[in-house]
Amino acid sequence: MTVLVLGGMCAGCGIKHLKFPWPLKSDRKAAAAGAAEVETVGPEYDRTRSRVLVRKVLRPTRANLDYAAYHANVVTYSPGGEESAGRAAAVPSAEKVFGGVLVPGSIRSSIAKTPLTAEEKKHPMAFSPLVDILSQWNYAKASPLDDARAAVRVESWGRKQSIQVTFQEITAVYLHNEKELWARIEFKKWVRLFADMPDEDGDGFFEIYGRIKPNLVADEVLDYIKNEYRGHLLDRKGVRAWANELASYWYPSYNTDVLDLGKNTAWPIADTEPEVREELSGFSVDKPTVIIRGKPHGKSLYNVFKVEGLAAEAAAGKPTEKPPAELLKRHPVTTILEPQSARLESELSKQGSWKKWAKSLKAFHQQIRRRLKKRPKKLRTLVGRDGFLFYRNSMEYVVGGDLQKQPKGKNPYPVIVEFKDFLKEQGVDFLLVPVPTKVEVFPDKLFFKKLPVDRLPVLNPHGRKMLLELTRAGVEVVDLLPAFLKARAERRPEDEPVYQPQDTHWTDRGLRMAAKIVAERIKKYPWYADLSKSAVDFAIEAVTFKLRGDLVSRLAPKEQPGYQPDTRRGHRIKFSDGTLYQDDLESPVVLLGDSFTAVFQRTPCRNAGVSAHIAKEIRYPLDLVMSYGGGPGVRKVLLRRGVDDLKKRRLVIWMFTARDMYNYWEDWELLPKR
Repeated sequence: MTVLVLGGMCAGCGIKHLKFPWPLKSDRKAAAAGAAEVETVGPEYDRTRSRVLVRKVLRPTRANLDYAAYHANVVTYSPGGEESAGRAAAVPSAEKVFGGVLVPGSIRSSIAKTPLTAEEKKHPMAFSPLVDILSQWNYAKASPLDDARAAVRVESWGRKQSIQVTFQEITAVYLHNEKELWARIEFKKWVRLFADMPDEDGDGFFEIYGRIKPNLVADEVLDYIKNEYRGHLLDRKGVRAWANELASYWYPSYNTDVLDLGKNTAWPIADTEPEVREELSGFSVDKPTVIIRGKPHGKSLYNVFKVEGLAAEAAAGKPTEKPPAELLKRHPVTTILEPQSARLESELSKQGSWKKWAKSLKAFHQQIRRRLKKRPKKLRTLVGRDGFLFYRNSMEYVVGGDLQKQPKGKNPYPVIVEFKDFLKEQGVDFLLVPVPTKVEVFPDKLFFKKLPVDRLPVLNPHGRKMLLELTRAGVEVVDLLPAFLKARAERRPEDEPVYQPQDTHWTDRGLRMAAKIVAERIKKYPWYADLSKSAVDFAIEAVTFKLRGDLVSRLAPKEQPGYQPDTRRGHRIKFSDGTLYQDDLESPVVLLGDSFTAVFQRTPCRNAGVSAHIAKEIRYPLDLVMSYGGGPGVRKVLLRRGVDDLKKRRLVIWMFTARDMYNYWEDWELLPKR
């Protein structure tokens, strides 16, 4: 590789102390132009330490929403930087730097030195979400930009490359003359590769600019950016869909969730953390459009978006009739415990004891632990076989040991039992539905020697132990794992797998299987006969769509290229008159859930999630109370409605990923004293 070496020796380090290879010219006035349609408002904001980012979006396009969410966001900031503090060892030639994705000679240290007009500078677009949406639209056309994203991230300046260290990335692009894309490349904070580096906007993150080679930007891509990404105006429903998709996509890295204000009309609300309220110093946002709460580093951070100029929202689906008065009469709470208890007791009997069962899996668990230890903790995704990716937290759950022996606040058992007892006091039935992890259903897609799909091992006996202990305590558990393993053993080549290979979540086939199993149980409740008197007819529509799994972006930059968006199928539920299914806030059947209940209900393809399919099976809509990363904490949203509201319900189904039963990022909290 051709390199440039500039400057003198770095005292005591033995390598060249290089000067910045491009002219250091800056213009703070030009850099301060900002984005014309996205404003940061409220208290003074610092992208590395603030607890709150408030942004006003003046025109509701996907481009503006993405820029509001991705530009200098404290939620996505990773503290530290000691691994990137060293000096550059070499500078590639103009043709080779950043993998050659920029036009040679186009790199500038100041936006003022680019050919961008004053108006063009006011319309930056966040690059990474743009590439993602382009990839879902047309991967073949977008793949050169995907490769450019990776090439910039892996530039190592002659230093030994680390799988988890990224010195810089393209954070934004600008459209010039409607035919050129100019990139802003931003270096990570504390990167000191050169003796001098430009920081035109004074935020501590150095940046440069350069033109992306024209052969990487297809004409169709430019048309899509102009007409759809920057041109199409969203209504409130579209903005909510964007927020749900964003929170779901960010969750594996940042523990994000869309906050429900309930009856409040302004934020912050009463239970907002005191330190957050202190930072706000009395500032509040009236009628915010979207609030996303994240907890990436142990403390709550908030993104608050107020979107103006929203188009009128399309009419909701057909309203359902109110359930008959008989349904509001008190029914005794009923549980069916014996079949599940017998199955789990039989599993245990075959293994001899929990200890012997765990010992029989020792070799598997040792391999998983070795892989986890070898893989840098910052990388939340591990690569399996046949294109399958796995989430670190799910693998840690499998080898985590006895769940009851976790520290106080991490053991889910007392919280689940207490919630069951609380609902019983209100005359409300309760079902617990832990969703198995992909690791448990696809152990053969990990890194073990070939395993027969008709005899897959149950990798986590302590998960089974927890279910048996809960059943013995009177909690009725809907156990999905046996059905999922059976589906794997009997799968035909044309059948869709029950989990998405590149994602943490299930597929259309998996969620519809779960819906049928849950619905079969609902139909056995004594009160179901009364509910069926108001039965609703539904239609079903098969759809296909493109989706890039949420685990791809958690790979190392050099591992990401090549993972194309998958073609996924869904079955959208409609009312008999053709209007799309809508969850019903007044339904006597409540589904509490995490992101598994959002797929594909509030994320692509929408109106096709597990709540919609349970509704189809029981012929009555559900009330979905959902929190992306807050499976254990989603009860708070329901309980804010009050006990009187809860007494109108007949059944609460609590569905969340089983991995949250091990070392969940927040504590499992008992209910407030009553």
